[in-house]
Amino acid sequence: MKPSMSGSWTEQKMFRMGYLKSSDRAGCHNCILSEDVISMPDTDYERTHLRCKRGEFATTKTAICNEWMTK
Repeated sequence: MKPSMSGSWTEQKMFRMGYLKSSDRAGCHNCILSEDVISMPDTDYERTHLRCKRGEFATTKTAICNEWMTK
């Protein structure tokens, strides 16, 4: 999306509304306190999870708390 009123009709409406994609909003995915953790490495069941380093628990990328800090 263009950050101005020069885009398409839809982009202009989104701009006026202050629309943000989930990747642009604050969340655990862009918090300095989060980290990617690999469970069961080197197996067929290997998965990456997002984990909060301060709270020491698993989280989702769009979650957020009062202690969020930008990267």
